[in-house]
Amino acid sequence: MLSYDAIPVLAEAADVSRELARTRRVAAGGTSPRAALAADAQQALEGRLQALYDDPESREIIDRALTDRAATLRAAVTAWRATLTARELRQQAAAVATDAARDGRSLIQAEALLVATLHGRADRIEADRELALQDRLTTEEARDGALAALAAIRVREARAQLRRGLLLTGQMRAIIAEATPALTRGEPLLLLGETGGAKTALAEYLSRVELGSEPELVSGYGDITSSQLIGSHELRSDGGATVSVFVPGPLLRAMTEGRPVILDEVNAMPAEFLKRLNRILQLRPGQSFAVQENNGEAVEIAQGFAILATANEQTPHRYRGIDRMSAELVNRFGANSYRVHYPDAGLEYTDAPRENALLAAAAIADATGNVPLPTDDLERVARAAFISQQVFAGAHGEGFGRFVSTEREIDGRPGLEESVLAPRTLVAIVQKVAGSAGQVTLDHALSRFVDGVMHAEDRQVLSLILRSQGFLAGARAHAD
Repeated sequence: MLSYDAIPVLAEAADVSRELARTRRVAAGGTSPRAALAADAQQALEGRLQALYDDPESREIIDRALTDRAATLRAAVTAWRATLTARELRQQAAAVATDAARDGRSLIQAEALLVATLHGRADRIEADRELALQDRLTTEEARDGALAALAAIRVREARAQLRRGLLLTGQMRAIIAEATPALTRGEPLLLLGETGGAKTALAEYLSRVELGSEPELVSGYGDITSSQLIGSHELRSDGGATVSVFVPGPLLRAMTEGRPVILDEVNAMPAEFLKRLNRILQLRPGQSFAVQENNGEAVEIAQGFAILATANEQTPHRYRGIDRMSAELVNRFGANSYRVHYPDAGLEYTDAPRENALLAAAAIADATGNVPLPTDDLERVARAAFISQQVFAGAHGEGFGRFVSTEREIDGRPGLEESVLAPRTLVAIVQKVAGSAGQVTLDHALSRFVDGVMHAEDRQVLSLILRSQGFLAGARAHAD
């Protein structure tokens, strides 16, 4: 396949085509002055594209490139369909286990055989997909084109996932597959991790998509009371008289309606409530709960109720108002405790942080998968985010250690105390840049982020990380 960048005619045709597509969208926006301006530009671009194609030599080059590109796209689409088929087979296998868990039983022999068969078929499809790509794409240019096309398809899928609330990385899929059967039985779930790692988004996804119910969401704070969560008596007017009426709180509503409840940042809740929670975590659908706030009246816990709790890591001086969770409380979650790591966790310093890059691209891509920021910029900011996340989490492996002071390394402290380019921060920054119509550069947005960091040493470390990826050059020159 001919390289668009290597051949001037193809490079110009590609640039004109991309600009024409953008201009048409603006021109279709009505009768505003901008739409009229875009309509004039559209006519000029269409004329330029036609002029390129009218030249016989250029037409031959463009036609040959389009033919090669079509073949590459067909190979990419075929590979993607195989990926989706394999994924569907694995989801079917997971559904068999989930259904058995919902019935409160283990897999029968026939079901176990079906699960193994489904995974075996998925393995073969994925292996055949790789062989087919190698056979159909015989040149390096063709393979690069197919990979680029697959990346664009993945960005579109990731964009749709983000709009539904959660980017389904390998880590997220693994937690979802393992946790869902337990949740369908009403067992509690604990999601642990650092700030901005999508713990709450994962809990909401599990509730809405896997359990199929809108959850009750309770955010943890230090002075919340059991009565606020479970329920309390309120004075109301009834026929001219004032009566006391018991009003269920979110936890009791979830119990009686058969819906999940999310206790967000449970380790920020007061000890008084957590002691009550110890008992509640042992309850399952079908059992009864005596409501102390309503004179001990018992309610039956409906099928579909489950508690999903999130908690920030227990790190001194990092999270305000966070208390250490008691061993008694943690034990109530049993084997249903999951540590939610930052994207790309476990990679080496020199590895490409693909999950952070995909997140950044998907956050600003349009419906066609087009990303408005240069690929190089996205790759560099994704790597900066990845480094900061690993340093913040205390991953002082080879390469990361250069961002940790000697004092902190001796003390065993992370290189960043309070601040990090967390996934949600990365999304906010690239969205600000992409939504500014060119008024805000990525470098400027990152500089704003660093300036807003309250911890002085964290500002220095974050600046060092960003400079290592080519950002804040002006700040470095000024500092020097």
